[in-house]
Parts: sequence; structure tokens; C-alpha cells
Amino acid sequence: MTQPIAGEAISGRPARTLLAGTAAWAVPIEIACLTAAVLLPVLRAGWTDWDDPINFLNNPHYRGLGLPQLHWMLTTGRMGHWIPVTWLTLGADYVFWGMRPFGYHLTSLLLHAASTAIFYLVARRLLGLAMPSASAVSGGLGAAAAALFFSIHPLRVESVAWITERRDVTAGLFFLLTILAYLKAHERPSRRPGWHLASLVCAALALASKSIVMGLPLVLVVLDVYPLRRLSGPGQAWIRSEAWPVWREKIPFATLAIAAAVIGYTVQRTTGYLTDAEPIARLVIVVYNVWFHLWKTIVPVNLSPLYEMPLDLHLLEPRYLLATAGVLLISVVVWLLRRRWPAGLAVWIFYLVMLAPVAGVVHTGNHLGADRNTYLPCAGFALLVGGVVVVACSSYPRGGRGRLVGTALVGLVAVWLASLAVAAHRQTAIWRDSDALWTRAVEVDPACSICVHNLAIVAQRRGDREASLALFQRAISLRPDRSDFHGNYGLLLLQMGRREEGIAELRLRLAREPGDFAARANLGSALIEGGARADGIAQLEQVLRMKPDWVPALDALGRALLTDGRLDAAQAAFERALVADPSDSAARLGLARVSWSRGEARPP
Repeated sequence: MTQPIAGEAISGRPARTLLAGTAAWAVPIEIACLTAAVLLPVLRAGWTDWDDPINFLNNPHYRGLGLPQLHWMLTTGRMGHWIPVTWLTLGADYVFWGMRPFGYHLTSLLLHAASTAIFYLVARRLLGLAMPSASAVSGGLGAAAAALFFSIHPLRVESVAWITERRDVTAGLFFLLTILAYLKAHERPSRRPGWHLASLVCAALALASKSIVMGLPLVLVVLDVYPLRRLSGPGQAWIRSEAWPVWREKIPFATLAIAAAVIGYTVQRTTGYLTDAEPIARLVIVVYNVWFHLWKTIVPVNLSPLYEMPLDLHLLEPRYLLATAGVLLISVVVWLLRRRWPAGLAVWIFYLVMLAPVAGVVHTGNHLGADRNTYLPCAGFALLVGGVVVVACSSYPRGGRGRLVGTALVGLVAVWLASLAVAAHRQTAIWRDSDALWTRAVEVDPACSICVHNLAIVAQRRGDREASLALFQRAISLRPDRSDFHGNYGLLLLQMGRREEGIAELRLRLAREPGDFAARANLGSALIEGGARADGIAQLEQVLRMKPDWVPALDALGRALLTDGRLDAAQAAFERALVADPSDSAARLGLARVSWSRGEARPP
């Protein structure tokens, strides 16, 4: 017998009246509003220099909901991700808000708040199934605590405040809707086909929002074992013929998940975001990630947008040995207690399954771990917090020592949740702009070369060239192997008038990474300014063979050709730039100068 759930029962009786139904839904709505209030400062944040320029500021393709934009959303693998549903929400943001970041942050905040309300409904059901003897009040308080632990944890800030990570909150909402519909399908047998179909549709939308949810079919199997108990019983009940219908209904979910996994891997491989690692190093990454994200959930301090992958990974380093010991210990304990405490094993398996796509089995990027990776994988730990509250509240009727212990536990959870809310509210300030973001990242880890490099770019853009120069030199000294640092360092040297040094740095970058079209374009412009016009034009033409619609290169080429007196070629370059970006004012000015050079118009 399950506990009454929101919208179905209040105080143990069916919700027969509109007033009762409204009261039942008031709790998740209030929790969603509280979540929004805690994270409200994200609305003041702007774009950050952390993938946002690539995804939005320099990307005209997502802007709108027309057929060209929809086709691009369905087919792009930008920055190694196939996320058409997420791009759809971002395209809608552009329709309503243009390039104002406030609207994008508002959508992310509302999606997260909605997920919080859905999480409460899911937690209410799961806690009721796991502890059927608990009262409705205890179940409601436990579900509320679980939802708040999920929603106002400081680790959620990155997913909500970083516009690029819209994929987390979009996938999270549809994932939770999938679980809710799945649970409702099995509590209302007469309506099972409809709810099962709704669950499948939501699963497809979640997978098309971010492939991290590819473990969803296994999560449903975990739920079938516990707490639904559809695959539990004496002996090997899960392989008997009676269990076949349960397995059969997972086939469409598994098909969708496999398709998303194949697409995700293919996109990452073809776009060059996969990293190479030796088997031992990969094992270190996986084990450390399992421990790291659990520890950050328990002790969310020194959070950073980037925990940089070290140059060398050694399993015998103390932090990796500790991680290995911790993971093994937890695994052994939850397995030994599986009969007395099945929830512990279920939550642990859920965590491992959901974290697996980003744990390093297939590794991408330059990070060892990431706060955003906890958004869904650590949701199970929130249910454990809710379970503690249910147990504590259930001890009240017994009075005496039980009531005292229960009060202490509830008070402890309340203080913990309050501290998480304060920490999350403060964490939002770190994401207000790029300067605050990378300043904090360097404070957390002064040896993070990418953090120092990104802070150098921020200083460069605000015009503080001396500070930027020192930071670039520091970043290069930390990781001389990162040739991309030399490309940006070379650009700064050019801006400081140190042309020969800048050209040398750009050539160093291109010697290691010939496909860096930005460095090649900067080199071309520098050569043109230095009088080597033919060599510079050749560099820009090579850039456009790699990226034919790149507006900065088209504009630079047009200007060089115009200076060289090749008016027809210059006009063609400027016209190509306008086709790629109709708002390109530099191309319009270039065309005006072409017309003036021909005597067709007055000088601009």
C-alpha cells in the first residue's frame, strides 16, 4: 500500500474537492518558488566567456524558429553535443529576448524551478513506496526535504546560471517527467498505456536535450526492482517468464538510449572533443569522478567552473587512493546491507549509472570533474535525505527518546538545507560575469592553467594589457604543452605592437595545430599589416577553405583585397560575409568603400 500523493489524497482521504486538490499542489509550487528565490540573482548575470561566445554570441544559426534554424538544430554537433530540444528552447529565447542574457537566464531558472516541483511529486511517490507505514505528513515533509536538497544545492548553480548548460535543466525536466509518468503508469493499471506512452515521449525529449540521460532504461529497471518490486521475489524472479512483460516494455526505452549514445559518441569523435587516455589513466579518472562528485555533494566548498585535468595521472597518488578506497567501501557496504536497506543499493546503482556517461569511460574536454555533472546523478542522494526526515518524523508518535532523536535529526536537516541555500545564493555571484568567474576559479586552484589563461583573456578584453601579459605568461609556464595558449598570447603581443613576437607565437601555435583557423586569421591580418600582403591573403584564403562562412576572416580578406586594388574579389568577400551574417556592419562598410573606389558613391 502506497502513501497518499500530491493531487490524490490529503490526510489519507481522496482529494474530492477543488480546495483539497489546490492544497495538495500548493507544496510543490511553494518549493519551486523558494528555489527560484534562492537562485534569483542569476537573472543579473550576463554572458560568460566560457563557451557562450561560441554557442551564442558568434553563432547566428540558432537565432529563431524558422526552417533554417530548425534544420541546423536537428543536425548540428556544435561543441560535441547533439541537443536539438535544448537548442529549440534557446531559439525560442532569441525570438522573445534577442541577445539579452536576462531572458535566457529566466528560462533556465523557470525550467529548474519546474523540475523541483516534479522532483517533489516523484519523491513523494518513491518514499511512499519505500516506507508504506509512514504517515502522509511524514511522507510530505520527507519529499519536501528531498526536493529542496536537490534544488537549492550550490552544485545546481552552474547548470542554472551558465547559459551554455541549458542542456542540464532541459534534460533534467524531461527525465523527471519520464520517471513521474512511469510511476503513475504502475499505480493506475487502468491508465497504464497512456502513462507509459507519456513516459516514452518524455524519455525521447530528455535524450534529445542531453545524452547524459542515456542510462534511463537501467534506471527504470532499478525502480522495478526497488521500490516497485516488479522484478523482486524469491529466487531469480527477474529471469522468469512472468518477468518478460517488464523487460519487454524497456525495449523502446533501450532503443532510444542506444541511438542517443551512438549519436553522442559519433558527434564527439567527429568534432574532435574525445581525449586519448591510457587504460590505467582512464580507470583513475572514472574512480576519482565517482568519489569526487559524491564528496562535493556532501561538502560543497571550493566550487569552480573547471577542475583541470592534470598532465599526468597516477593511481598511487593519495587523492586517487582515497577515492578508490571510498568507492570500494561504499559499494561493499550497500551490497552487504541490500536486504535490510535496499534503498542504499538502489541509490548507489542509480548514481553510478547516471554518472557513467560523464565519469570518464569516454572522456572529453580538459576537466577531471564538473559541478554540472551532479545535476541528475546525485538526485538519488536527495531521496536519502528525504528518507531520514520520514524516519525522524515517524518517531514522534512514540514519544520519549525517539521523539528527541527525531527532533534532532529534523533540526539537523533543516540547518543543512538552510546552509545550502545560503551557499547557493552566494555561488550565483560567481557567475555574474567572466571576470568574477575566472577570478574565483584561480582563487580555488592557482595551478589551473586554463583558468589563468581565461582570466588573461578577460583582462585583455577590458584593456588591461599588462595584467593580461603576466597572466598569459603564467598560464604558459604552468602548462607549456597547451599550444592554444600561444595563439591568444600572440594576439595580445600583436595588440601591444610587438608584431614579430606575436607572429612567432602564432606560427608556434599553427605548427602544433594547423587547423586553428582563428590563429591563422590573426596571422594573416598581422602579415598584411606588416607589408606581407600576399602571404597574409593566402593565410586568410586557407582559413576560408576550412570555414567558408567565418565572418571575421571574410571581412579581413575583403579589406586586404580592397587595399590590394582587387575590387571584384573584395566585393565578393564582403557579400559572402553578409550572407553569413546580415547584421555584419564591417561588410556593409567594406561594400561602400568598394563602391567609392569605383567612383560609384561618395567615400563612407
